[in-house]
Amino acid sequence: MSQAAHSNAPLPKPEFDRFYKHPELTQLLQDFAKARPDLVELRELGRSHENRPIWVLVITRKSTGVDIDKPAFWVDGNIHAAELTASTACLYWLHHLLSQDGEDAQVTELLSTRAVYLVPRLNPDGAELAMADKPRHIRSSTRPYPWDEPHVEGLTIEDMDGDGRILMMRIPDPHGGWKVNPDEPRLL
Repeated sequence: MSQAAHSNAPLPKPEFDRFYKHPELTQLLQDFAKARPDLVELRELGRSHENRPIWVLVITRKSTGVDIDKPAFWVDGNIHAAELTASTACLYWLHHLLSQDGEDAQVTELLSTRAVYLVPRLNPDGAELAMADKPRHIRSSTRPYPWDEPHVEGLTIEDMDGDGRILMMRIPDPHGGWKVNPDEPRLL
């Protein structure tokens, strides 16, 4: 690949021994798009519950056609809040594709004939919570649950121990109507 197809901006070199907060990740993705405008377009896929942009990188050689006219595949990471390693894996693959274009025949062919839709972080709110100064482990989103739904009998929606989190689904109650199944303790 000739240098003429690249911008004058250097290809970013992500750090793979740490996790990026959302503003840093956004800047890094913008830098990739700026460094390789012939291959990368950064698009906003949507907004999170806390109004953070969810970024998708469209990766394909633009001179060989538009992304929607090519076979494509989707790669995403950080679906669940604390699954930050998947974001790093996406960044690693992004860097590999862009740094090996013109060097590795398979990468060059891939970028010339296919489109890759890469979303390094589907859950920016959960990731920020997992990386907070006082991190909290949640599985999914920061969106309150249950949403605007009618009350479900037996579901206690309150912080039982005052730590700001609801982590237990089963709270022992000596006067409750349920008991643990003696043959299968996961069942009530």
